[in-house]
Formats: sequence, C-alpha cells, structure tokens
Amino acid sequence: MDISASGGVRSARERFFRLPTLALVAYALVLPAIALRAAFVIGPMFQSILLSFTNKNLTNEGRFVGIQNYVRMLSDETLINSFGFTLGYTAAATILETVLGLLIAMLLMQVTRFKWLTNTLMLLPWVMAPLLAATVWKILYLEDGGILNELLRTFGLIEGPVRWLSSPDLARISVIVTSVWKNLPWVALIFMAGLAAIPGELQEAARVDGANPLQRFWYVTLPQLRPSIYLVLMFRGMGEVQTFEQIAGLTQGGPGTATTTLAVYAYQRFFTETRYGYGSAIAVLLLLLTAAIGGYFAWRLYKANR
Repeated sequence: MDISASGGVRSARERFFRLPTLALVAYALVLPAIALRAAFVIGPMFQSILLSFTNKNLTNEGRFVGIQNYVRMLSDETLINSFGFTLGYTAAATILETVLGLLIAMLLMQVTRFKWLTNTLMLLPWVMAPLLAATVWKILYLEDGGILNELLRTFGLIEGPVRWLSSPDLARISVIVTSVWKNLPWVALIFMAGLAAIPGELQEAARVDGANPLQRFWYVTLPQLRPSIYLVLMFRGMGEVQTFEQIAGLTQGGPGTATTTLAVYAYQRFFTETRYGYGSAIAVLLLLLTAAIGGYFAWRLYKANR
C-alpha cells in the first residue's frame, strides 16, 4: 500500500513538475515558426494597415490622411468593377472546384488497380507552380497556333481562331478554367479523405433499406461529408479571392480591366503607380474580404463538427 501510494504520489508530483518543462520545450520548438510568421506576415500586414491611412508614394514621404483612401474607393470605377469580378470569379471557381472535386473523388475511390498511379497523375496540376501553370495555359490559349484552337479547328468545330484571352467574356471564363484545373486535385484529395472516413455500415444499411445510389449519396454520403465541404469552401474561397499569379501570368488583368481582381489591382496601384497609401488600402479591403469568407465557413465548419 505504502509503496503503491508513494509511487502514486511520486508519479503525480513528477507530472506536475514536468508539465511546465514540456510546455517550454513545445513553445521553444514552435518559436522559430512563430517568429518567421510574425516577420513575414503579421509585420507587413500591420505596416499595410498603417500605410493605408497615408498618401505615401515613391516621391512623397506621405502624411496622415485618415480614411481618405477608403472614401476614394467609393468613386473608383475600376475598383468597383474589380470587386465585382473578384466576387464572381471566387464564387464560380469555388463552386466548380467543389462539385467537380467531389465527383472526381468518388470516381477515384472506385479505382482498385494502379491507384497510386491515378492519384499521382491527379496531383500533378496542384504541385505545379501557379505562374508556370498560367504560362502553360497561355500557350494553350494562343489565338494563332495555340493548341486549343488547333484542336478545335481539326475537329471542324471552329473556322477562325477563338480569342480566348483578348475577348473580355472569354478571358473571364479562361482564367476561371485555369484556376479550377490548378486547384481541383487538392479539393479531390480532401474529399477522398472524407469519403474514406464514412463508415461502410451506413451505406450497407441504406442499401438494405432499399435506397438507390442517388438516395444513398443524398441522404448518407453528403451529410457525412458536410465538414469536408465546409473545409473546402473555406480554404478555396479564401484562396480564390486572393488569386494573383494565374491572372497575372495569363492576362495581367486584361483585356482592359476585364479580369482585374482586387489582388491584381492592389499590385498595380502599389508597385506600378507607386501609390503606396492607396494600394495598401485596397490590400486591407482584400484582407477584410478574405477574413469574412474564412470566418463564415470556419463558423459553419465548427457547427458541422458539433
């Protein structure tokens, strides 16, 4: 009894004194990551917020102008158009990625042979650098000698070249297609993990009860995938609203301002025109929009997991 009791006391005492040490070790291990995060993300973010309240540019040290930059946004037609396109682009790309990603995931889950090969091939677009992916698709979209136009002409579907990147409407569609192609593998991977976690007993019980495949998908699979769906919507919504590389590589926001997103417009005002104050204000607007999308779907994800 004494030995057991003393052993129990000693064990509890050891745990009590080891806890702070383990906590310190844990914090020490993550401290470099926190420092890098603060240096390269949090620091510039606060600097941008401070700049957004000034009129600083390349030749002017700048002075405090309050919310003047934000008021100017209300009459900036290009900004308003960019804001509208950003929302439409984000909604279209995110919805397409979610629907197609789920479809591909369900198809790949049925593959039994050479699964490693199909999964590897599926991930290739995702691991490609965004600017490189944009360059590849720009070659495909070339009006004269582009692979896509040549294929369509070969099959007799078109007579003259399709102006994929010089027509405003087609350019918008083209950048959405490129973004969906680039990010679809990640979405499918998330859904494959979600599908693998669904207990087989649920599907079997629904099958025994006479549910057809569509009913099993709607009443069994889809509700079980709700956390995965909200996770995809959160990350892809936040990712698409900040898209820069694909559009910069494909159209640079053109033709005109047809494919100019808030990220592209902020870059143009900040780096091209060196209007640091106004460019920072646009970046802050983009930050708030990203936080709103992420916060909403994070809340829905939290509710789905309760």
